[in-house]
Amino acid sequence: EVWANRTLFQLGDDGLPSAVAGVPPDFFSADGQLWGNPLYRWEQHERSGFAWWLERLRAQFALYDLLRIDHFRGLEAYWSVPAGASTAKTGEWVVAPGEALLARAREAFAGLEVVAEDLGVITPEVERLRDGFGLPGMRVLQFGLDGSPGNVHALHEWTANAVGYTGTHDNDTTAGWYAALREDEKHRVRQYLD
Repeated sequence: EVWANRTLFQLGDDGLPSAVAGVPPDFFSADGQLWGNPLYRWEQHERSGFAWWLERLRAQFALYDLLRIDHFRGLEAYWSVPAGASTAKTGEWVVAPGEALLARAREAFAGLEVVAEDLGVITPEVERLRDGFGLPGMRVLQFGLDGSPGNVHALHEWTANAVGYTGTHDNDTTAGWYAALREDEKHRVRQYLD
């Protein structure tokens, strides 16, 4: 996509990224995560009425009944890291036009069947964007079985407007996850699930 649509991505005259994606430092990584992929040039997407996005959605809806937008948080604001940085620490949050994009998508696709991957550090602004378009979020069973009070992933906290998953691509399989638990944790899981 970057090769074929260079004007839609943050590239320098040499065709290399001028800024790249990642996430800020958190409890998983003191350096953050430096993904290294080019970022969108949102003003170009807006100028075209989000034509590139609509075409991608159209192609996907021809194949699937329901789509998930991974890293949905990036439609509200994304972590921009200068190209060439060795870690994601030097990045900054940049506001994205997610509301305009989703409004345009809703016009193009009646009953926009999209799930928002709303995992990680989710701000009230991201929740407003998700909820403003009535998009279901995600709940992950493995995350909810840690015994933490008020954990939104605990089964008894799940809401009607969410899609449940046993785990994510970052997790072990459920069998592997369970096998790795300490005996007291296994006992708690068995009690909770009755």
